[in-house]
Amino acid sequence: MSREQHPMMKMVGLGVAALAGAVAGGALVKKLWLEKYRWQKETLKEINGERDLLYTWLRLKAAGARLSEYFTENGCQSIAVLGMGREGRFFLEQLAEEGEISAAYGVEADYFSAVHETLTVYRLGEDPLPSADCLVVCDLCRTKEKIGAAREEFSNRVVTLEQVLNWLAEKHSVKPWRGQSTSSRPAK
Repeated sequence: MSREQHPMMKMVGLGVAALAGAVAGGALVKKLWLEKYRWQKETLKEINGERDLLYTWLRLKAAGARLSEYFTENGCQSIAVLGMGREGRFFLEQLAEEGEISAAYGVEADYFSAVHETLTVYRLGEDPLPSADCLVVCDLCRTKEKIGAAREEFSNRVVTLEQVLNWLAEKHSVKPWRGQSTSSRPAK
């Protein structure tokens, strides 16, 4: 009888091991899936926010709003720009076209090798930041984190591109895009 129990015990042991492996594998798959889902959800939120912001910016340009209005109203003559990607560069181009506010320098938090044609670009957390009246965060990813880091390094006013555009939208009665449908057709 002892010989018959021994193979049976092996089978039970293998079954328990297989079950434990399946549970652990399922937990790992669930963990990986949830991480991927959360990352995709956050990325989609950033993309939608970027689209909404750019739409508002286009509407403001069409309405004749100037970025310099915000800075003039708030007593800022020189600004620094955090985020030397497309939004930051477009922001700088618009200010240069308007010619009322001077861009003192650029700041980059992620891409430390960023350069600009005419401005010195400093590395946030690595280089001391020179004086300016205001620092505008034009980077649309991880904005809250970058605002916090900027406030540690920069003693004057720190605002986001979104705050500037929302102020202008309110002043010029331009309704910001918030993902709403503008169609007159009823939803199905």
